[in-house]
Amino acid sequence: MCSHQMIAQDSFHNFGNMKMHENAQIGFYQDLINDGSFDDNKGLAGFYNEDVAFISGAFRPVFEDLEIVVDNDLILEVGIGVTNNSNFISGDLVTPRFLVDTNIEYINNSFYTGDANFTKVDGYAAVKNKKDFVFPIGHFDKLRPLKLTSDQINENAKSAYFYEDPNSPSTFHTSFYTENRTDILIAISNQEFWDLDTKTPSKVTLGWDTESNLTSFLDAIENLRVVGWHTERNIWEDLGNTGLDGDFDEGEITSDVFTPDDYTVITFGGSLSMQSVDLGNYLLTPNGDGNADFFVLKAVSISPNNKLTIFNRWGRAVYEATNYNNTFEGTANVNGVYNTAKKLPAGVYFYTIDLKDIGLNHQGFIYINQE
Repeated sequence: MCSHQMIAQDSFHNFGNMKMHENAQIGFYQDLINDGSFDDNKGLAGFYNEDVAFISGAFRPVFEDLEIVVDNDLILEVGIGVTNNSNFISGDLVTPRFLVDTNIEYINNSFYTGDANFTKVDGYAAVKNKKDFVFPIGHFDKLRPLKLTSDQINENAKSAYFYEDPNSPSTFHTSFYTENRTDILIAISNQEFWDLDTKTPSKVTLGWDTESNLTSFLDAIENLRVVGWHTERNIWEDLGNTGLDGDFDEGEITSDVFTPDDYTVITFGGSLSMQSVDLGNYLLTPNGDGNADFFVLKAVSISPNNKLTIFNRWGRAVYEATNYNNTFEGTANVNGVYNTAKKLPAGVYFYTIDLKDIGLNHQGFIYINQE
């Protein structure tokens, strides 16, 4: 190991070309200031301090193996990289949340050990050339990992956890108002959220505990969803529930596939249950008096992606609509059944509706009175 460096009382300052060779071991008992080359290293670099320690400088150091034993946290003022393993033993690794690129990056096949409530990344962790990864992130005394499962290898991805209200985030330039949500969502968590940045379509798995306070906005655990704040539309959207394990006290949920870069932050939300959708049998009297002139299904407002089919008593389709929006007033639109310019005869009709956004199929009856 050779370098040109100056050792000051409170820091180890690298100005030149510093390199750790195979099986090398170095312990930093002071702050590290890296203003030179220190990114081609083998062996173990350890940071040891009974108080707080800092890594700063003009250039990012990259370590093969990293050991953190800093009781009052190791604070990054410049990013670092890991090519094999980081071992959390004592204290958090803290990154500035307003500088997302100042992070710890896990490169290629690297991994970590020792993550827990008081030994984690409090801020942003990143990956390079990984398809799947569990980010060892949290905030204050909470470990809240985010599991990323991507369709392809992520050239780059980064994530952080925020134990704060999305209505008034501390480090974002916009508020993520929990009342701005799609119709299918009944509520959004105001306890916590995650930031995940990658352009690769992915699923995420998020975990909760009692301090997530799911009961404050949710009556049934099966109605829990992963939700995301759409960056362009400025609204919370349902990102799905493809797997759920646990109860209100503890558990985890997996989203459907989505593109994280389309969403500024993600968190937990509550969805309308299947039982809450008001569907049944209907009376239609399209006489222009303003009462029951149209076949109105309230459920289509929460599932614009739908398909409606109406059949006569002989089972022949007389009306079909994709993305139905409450416009049927008793006139057929299927050629060869009835004259599509005339009203359907009075009588009982059978309908089916496929509400694709909430995964619900329903069937019922309509009585049409044309008098």
